[in-house]
Amino acid sequence: MIFRHRSFLLLMTGEMIACTGLWVSIIGNLSFMQHLVPSDFLKGLILMSGMLVSILFSPKAGVVIDRYDKRRIMLIAILLRCISPLCMFPALAHDSIAWMVASLIIMQTSDVFYFPAVQAAIPAILPPGELMKANSVYMIVATLSRIGGTALGGIMAASMELSSLYTLSIIAYAFLAIVTLCLHIPQLDQGAVQQRETIQFREIFTQMRKEPAVIVGLVNLGMITLFLGGFNLLVLQFSQFQQRPELMGWIYSVEGTSILVAGLAAKRLIGERNLVATSTWLVCVFALAEFGMSVAGNLYVVLGSFALFGATVAFFFPAITTIFQKRLPEHTHGRFFSFRDMYERTLFLVAVATTGACLDLLGIARYMLCIGGITLLCAGVMLVYGKRKRADVRPPGPVQPPVTI
Repeated sequence: MIFRHRSFLLLMTGEMIACTGLWVSIIGNLSFMQHLVPSDFLKGLILMSGMLVSILFSPKAGVVIDRYDKRRIMLIAILLRCISPLCMFPALAHDSIAWMVASLIIMQTSDVFYFPAVQAAIPAILPPGELMKANSVYMIVATLSRIGGTALGGIMAASMELSSLYTLSIIAYAFLAIVTLCLHIPQLDQGAVQQRETIQFREIFTQMRKEPAVIVGLVNLGMITLFLGGFNLLVLQFSQFQQRPELMGWIYSVEGTSILVAGLAAKRLIGERNLVATSTWLVCVFALAEFGMSVAGNLYVVLGSFALFGATVAFFFPAITTIFQKRLPEHTHGRFFSFRDMYERTLFLVAVATTGACLDLLGIARYMLCIGGITLLCAGVMLVYGKRKRADVRPPGPVQPPVTI
């Protein structure tokens, strides 16, 4: 049913263009800094500057998404995103890091409006019974975009001038605007519309406190994000530990493939199980993958652990996204997904700093044992909490069309 829904297909097409463009821009920016910034650590700090500033805009983004037409918000965010590659032309002309930082800030600021609006639009255009499938497709599209965007960015950066790369980015964003213009996102009912002028961002915290399922989902999400934030550092460390430069490519390939394969089967295997308990048990499996990574010197154990990690992620993110969409009122989705975006970005920044420090202090094997133990402990606490609060969210089956005689 979801693949016959025109607006959903357009939404996923736009998501693929936006995510691919984000990764192509990151590769382009890294290539630009290659001869200007010798320190890898300083390159990472510069790339994170845009993310840090964008966090400040997340509360306002959530209110705007809930107050106004989501398609219009997405269009404005796309137009803002077009300015980002434009800033790179003076950066290239004058070898200016300041112009590149401005480009990053504009890009990340547009993203805090665009991506939460996409997530808030999914339950508005699809029936509840299709949300789990739709969120699985969203996960697959994001993964394909990350893999394709990094590969495409690498090829473009190596085979053409960076000015041509940024020119093609502007053309792609113009096409994204055309795709978004063709979207149709239903508006809220009249009662909710009348309340939009008085909504405030902090109201979302009141809604979250009322829903134990949402609390469990956020804690579980935090444990996954703390690992994902240091993912690239860990991949590099495993490659150096085993003295296999090619291991980085193998890990990315195994992880991406397992996400794609498992994502196709997520809805079928989860069925109508309690998504709250399922997502928490998935965090336990994720902890087992981290324990497996502690055997850092064994090539096959490390690759198997990353495959298990990828499969876990493919089941986990559609499950918790469905929890959030079902347990929170539709008129709060913009604010919630903006809060989630801010929450993930903040944890990502914390993870980058703590992962690097812990790897220096503990080494890769002991660090994976420590983070695996913490993840397993948090999962155990959430299992008990979810059971006591009777947190139960189940994806309903798809609505069957009426039979005509």
